[in-house]
Amino acid sequence: MGIKARNQEKILRMLRCHGSLKISSVMKTLALSEASVRRYFADMERAGLIFRYHGGIRLIVEKGQSGYHFNDAVSAFASSKHQIGVRASQLITEHDRLFFDSGTTVMECGSALAERSGSDPLNDLRIVSNSLAFASNFTPFCPVILTGGMIRSARQDLCGTVALETVRRYHFTKAFMGTDAISEQGVLSTTDEDTSNLAAAVLEHSNETFILADSSKLGKTSFVPYATLHDSRITLITDQQADPQILQKFQDAGVKIIIAGGE
Repeated sequence: MGIKARNQEKILRMLRCHGSLKISSVMKTLALSEASVRRYFADMERAGLIFRYHGGIRLIVEKGQSGYHFNDAVSAFASSKHQIGVRASQLITEHDRLFFDSGTTVMECGSALAERSGSDPLNDLRIVSNSLAFASNFTPFCPVILTGGMIRSARQDLCGTVALETVRRYHFTKAFMGTDAISEQGVLSTTDEDTSNLAAAVLEHSNETFILADSSKLGKTSFVPYATLHDSRITLITDQQADPQILQKFQDAGVKIIIAGGE
């Protein structure tokens, strides 16, 4: 595979994670010039892979698909996700009633919690999750409830009416959730209605919600907005590579932020 094909594949993987990309973000991630990125975008649009708009691109998504692929997302920004997940796991205490969504950064939080529970178990935890990929990791340490619902193989999760009804039956002390994008105004958004509806329901039923988002998610937008960081119950956990201007804007607006990996 040549350099051009490899770079196009990297761009597609980024798109599957985020739904849309700006020219500047691809330039930074792949260390390419603006002219090179524009040529890649033009070639990919002619091949029917993406849709170009002013300043960026969107993934062409067929009806019934979200454009997100769990396996692609796992490998993207893995080190940052691990740091965020470990930091998030440290916030869990005994007697917590938790919700974990199916995001790959949340998976890192779950893995860190499972590792911690093996040596220093927390008493009286309960977990509800819609994840098919990692919910079983918790079962040796505490009771786990799967939401039920429609299986989405690309996201490795459960969604739909049954999942919503399950979430609305419970009240969580803490929820740990990923997101597909966070705009500079603090708006959280995702690729599809099912994911958006479930996230909104979890937020409504949680005392505290921690949004686990690596720096690549900041300053981005996705298709369906569902909440903002300006809710006092929400805390953003991100990594040290996050754009300081965006973080300052969030802080000036009163958003609670934890930077992982800086301890």
